[in-house]
Amino acid sequence: MADVGIIEGEKLLIQIGDGATTEVFTHPCLINTTRGITFVTNMTETEVPDCDAPSQPAKIVRKARSLDFTITGAGIVDKASVLAYIQWLNTAAPKNAKVRQDTTGANGGWTGSGKLLLKDFAITGERGDYQECTLTLVPAGTFTWAVNP
Repeated sequence: MADVGIIEGEKLLIQIGDGATTEVFTHPCLINTTRGITFVTNMTETEVPDCDAPSQPAKIVRKARSLDFTITGAGIVDKASVLAYIQWLNTAAPKNAKVRQDTTGANGGWTGSGKLLLKDFAITGERGDYQECTLTLVPAGTFTWAVNP
């Protein structure tokens, strides 16, 4: 029996560009516990009746209308990063970003590149514990996906 090819959770990197002339992409320290990416196909659905047997149930035909993805991240608050993320949200401006499965292509690695918008950013805290944050990022245009070298 062959083992399932596994990849560590921390290998999924959401890298945000710094906007410099020679742009540097880094994974935010705010995303230090969980991270995820969900791909979605938005569809239309049409019920198509059977012309020879109209009283029988129709079949459903689906057609892709659009493609999308959402990135989520969470972690213990990195106090040095919070203000920058609040300011990013308030500018409503996209940033250059990379989403990486940080391993070689032979081991399942890939990279998506494009612009992301910070859709939401939340900070929570309970008495006697440390603050945590969650954030959601969405694409602001087309992303290019490629296998890592």
